[in-house]
Amino acid sequence: MFDFPFIDSPIAMAIVNRDGLWMLAGFLLLGWVMARMTVKRRRRKIRQKGEDREMQRRLDAKVSTALPLSDAPIELQRWQVAMFDLQRELKGELDSRIAITQSLMRQLDQRIAVLQELENER
Repeated sequence: MFDFPFIDSPIAMAIVNRDGLWMLAGFLLLGWVMARMTVKRRRRKIRQKGEDREMQRRLDAKVSTALPLSDAPIELQRWQVAMFDLQRELKGELDSRIAITQSLMRQLDQRIAVLQELENER
């Protein structure tokens, strides 16, 4: 195409040749795309790290309450209250049955003692 005697380097010759210009443009475009990808990846990592820190800060800031499920939906809290009431009722019934059984056992022990005394007197 053009003949420039003052251009001796192969890169300069490639630039002068049209095919070389296209190849150089391709390399520049490839370098630009790769640089953008690297910058985006770094920004994404920095943003993700910030989000992770924020999430960890929120988790650390949560105050644990004495009541379990205190931050649960209202339906779940109602169910929990109903279960506590049922537990209280069942515990009361069991306690009263245990007390009755213990009372009957004491009465049985007394009657056994009376029967043993009567048998010993014979």
